[in-house]
Amino acid sequence: MANYFLMQGNQFLKKHDFKKALALADSAELYAIKKDDVYFFKGRVFSELGRFSKADKAYNNTIYINLDYIGAWNNLGNNAFRQQNFSQAVKYYKKELIRNQTSIPYRALGRAYVELGKIDSARICFQHSIELNNNYASAYLNLAQLEEDEGNLNKALRFASRAYALEPTNIEYQYVYSTILVQMDRGKEAIYSLREIIKKWPWHHGAHYNLGRALIQSGQKIEGQQYLDEAENVRAAQAKIDHLENTIRALPDDPYSYAALAFALRKAGRFNDSMHSYKVALFLDPDNYDIWNNVANLYLLQKDTVKAINTYNYIVEKDPKLIDIWLNMGVVYALSNQKNNAIYAWERALEYQPDNIFAIKYLNKINNN
Repeated sequence: MANYFLMQGNQFLKKHDFKKALALADSAELYAIKKDDVYFFKGRVFSELGRFSKADKAYNNTIYINLDYIGAWNNLGNNAFRQQNFSQAVKYYKKELIRNQTSIPYRALGRAYVELGKIDSARICFQHSIELNNNYASAYLNLAQLEEDEGNLNKALRFASRAYALEPTNIEYQYVYSTILVQMDRGKEAIYSLREIIKKWPWHHGAHYNLGRALIQSGQKIEGQQYLDEAENVRAAQAKIDHLENTIRALPDDPYSYAALAFALRKAGRFNDSMHSYKVALFLDPDNYDIWNNVANLYLLQKDTVKAINTYNYIVEKDPKLIDIWLNMGVVYALSNQKNNAIYAWERALEYQPDNIFAIKYLNKINNN
């Protein structure tokens, strides 16, 4: 029974429904004889929420029960890494490696060494990671980035090419491979790839900047300068996001900080990241219907009208006097060719505000069609 609850909890975690995931973990804890799996799962949920102290406590409970639990020390290291405590992260990753000599903790240790400026140690860790798993694309990418930073562009290109070949649909690998080509004055070879990346990552400063450089290298100076100019606009938007992320580190329990970050991410077109931040905000303030409304609107931007309508319905079930929600719901129903439901929503809005000009306008228009 405990395993069943944890499996269900994992499904809700994937959907960023943190409250249900933790509730299912609590249910699993009631049935579990040995609770290390339960605590490990709770640690994962709290890590996703950025509740690092609670996550660390959960992982330490896991370790208290089972000192050799695979992944627990590694995840403690990841938490320290995310908080920019790289020296502590190194200690945790080394403890994981005592028990788990696999590619993942070696790569993680290498990333921490990079942040500490210990390049030779980082290189050795990435190489060990690849020796243990010759198809570990992420380790090849990290090694490519390390060699790129060290100016060893031929090596960097070789490793980036390997990562990209292993996972050709991974945009990050495609981006790193392309930017190394630009640095090698082979920008013409990267133009098509960088254009494709910008279609998927319109918010990415580096993609615009490197496409501008690639175009200039190939003689297309006017268009190249346009992308360099746009890169500055994108950089300014990213700077705002960075500032909001720093605000969250300072105010980790403030739902409005997460909502502000979510709004900035949404404007940048980073819808998945935006949804994650909104869901954290709702975990902190589950009855904030302004944030729920933003979630519904984001579902619309993602072209998921079913989830948008379900979210609007959830809101009005909790507070039926929210006029704007009825109005928005009616519009979505109308766009979905659900005329009767649209009329119902707008009529409900008029019950609470009989002179609402938008509801009257929408009803007149739909009844005259």
